Amino acid sequence: MNSGFAKLGTHNIFYKIQGNGPRLMMITGTNSDTRTSPTIYDAPGAQNFEILNFDHRGMGQSTSPNEPPTLQSYADDIAKLLDIIGWEETAVVGVSFGGMVAQHFALSYAEKITRLALCCTSSGGAGGSSYPLHTLSNLTAEEYASFIMKKMNLKHDENWQKEHPKLATRTYEYYYQGAAPNYNDPVKFAAMKQQFKARADHDVYDRLKTLELPTFVAGGELDGVAPPENSSAIAAVIPNCELEIFRGGHLFLKEDAKAWPRLFSFLNPNS
Repeated sequence: MNSGFAKLGTHNIFYKIQGNGPRLMMITGTNSDTRTSPTIYDAPGAQNFEILNFDHRGMGQSTSPNEPPTLQSYADDIAKLLDIIGWEETAVVGVSFGGMVAQHFALSYAEKITRLALCCTSSGGAGGSSYPLHTLSNLTAEEYASFIMKKMNLKHDENWQKEHPKLATRTYEYYYQGAAPNYNDPVKFAAMKQQFKARADHDVYDRLKTLELPTFVAGGELDGVAPPENSSAIAAVIPNCELEIFRGGHLFLKEDAKAWPRLFSFLNPNS
């Protein structure tokens, strides 16, 4: 494991690099933190890649600049990070919010990408938007976890929770543990709200037709955050694009055992 801080002038980005093989960069989702388990390094097949993972500005161990971010800001951070670590090009997988950032990154820095995978994400605009998380900023971490677990997988409704109380408790705890560090820390909470606001303005649908990268789009059939029809809309406008909808919800990469192998097969066609 190689890790450190990329100094971007106004803020620092924490990153990790691990493994051997073709280079792959993971762009993670809302409230993500490289210290939270499991990570992409735990995914089946990850050992076949050299993988870069990092904390978005304001998240995890990264710091925030003073100015409010846009999704383009997050994409520009990534370009600078790649320059600092000396990666001229890499395969890219963007998940959820990370998939939104990946779209902006691909539209601005296509020369740095060999292959692109967009998971459980949305284009905005006519292609559909993901759930407006900025409307949840006034909730507590407990309230957020209780609400979002039902959106992340639509089967996790009240009836399911009553029928599977132990599993429902574990599911709730998973989302609470992810939300609490940001909801309960004033600095992280401010960065999270800025991330939510930048996410709300996402709309690249009309520009995606200009992408000429080999692209794979994937979604979960029970996703209430980034509905599968949003994945279908993205795949319909990107040339040279493959689409697959998996079992599960927003976390289909964990819920469908076929998902990671399929994704890694696309990202490394020579394997």
